[in-house]
Amino acid sequence: LDEEDAESWNNLASVYLRLNSRDHRREGDDDLRPDQSDRNDAVWYNKRLAFRALQQGLKNSYSNWRMWSNYMVVSVDVGELAEACRALGRVVEERSEKEGKESVDIEVLERLISAVTRSSDLDESAEKDTRPSNPNEGLGLYARLDDLFAQIILPRVADDSRIWKARAQLLTWRTRWSDALEAYNAAYRCDVVTNTQLEVDLQSWKEAVVHVEEYIDVLRNFGPRAAMEQSSGDEQGKKKRGGTWQFQARSVLRTFMGRTRDAFEDEPEWKHLEGVEEELKHL
Repeated sequence: LDEEDAESWNNLASVYLRLNSRDHRREGDDDLRPDQSDRNDAVWYNKRLAFRALQQGLKNSYSNWRMWSNYMVVSVDVGELAEACRALGRVVEERSEKEGKESVDIEVLERLISAVTRSSDLDESAEKDTRPSNPNEGLGLYARLDDLFAQIILPRVADDSRIWKARAQLLTWRTRWSDALEAYNAAYRCDVVTNTQLEVDLQSWKEAVVHVEEYIDVLRNFGPRAAMEQSSGDEQGKKKRGGTWQFQARSVLRTFMGRTRDAFEDEPEWKHLEGVEEELKHL
């Protein structure tokens, strides 16, 4: 096998992924498996070999987004989430100009975020002055994902609410309340503010009603925390924008109702919006 032939390595990876036999291990390859319980797992073993083959092939095919995409999926399967994060970034870099938000594999992105948010690293780091030791979870993966959003995804793809909500989830885990609130605001803008159909299509309007209520709940839950954060030393240099969360919630609802009143004032959901409006007046 030519070590510089990327296509050959890609083909070899495909072969490994199709193998079901348990008889393809080589002597000395025990280090491929993460622990003793996996030593008889041929499926995992072959995926690990595919991971290595793709890793080698990409050294000579850096711009091949399809190979990066395969590498991303296999990396997730074998637990190499830091590499999956890197691969996702390369796919977005190569495809976003033509494909836009379709270049972002949102399922992989959300799985990476889950690997961060289910970790107890944040609690442990508060008790011990230690650096994260595992790049595939918790704080070790958080830094890579934060850079992925800030440096690669959002400068290229900023019109998808699911991406913004994923970003908000990551920031929430890190207790960056103001930044998380801004991410939820961006998601709301994608779902409602820029949606021209909600003024003419009943189903789109009903979906928007749900988004409005969800965003008001976000303001209710995150607003006080963001306000405290902005007034603390952790947020020095940041100016408080947009007034109180109560004011923002009232403004969001008032703008939405004013925009859609003529078309949908007679719908049952309208009464519910009026109830929310009345509730916000007393906050």
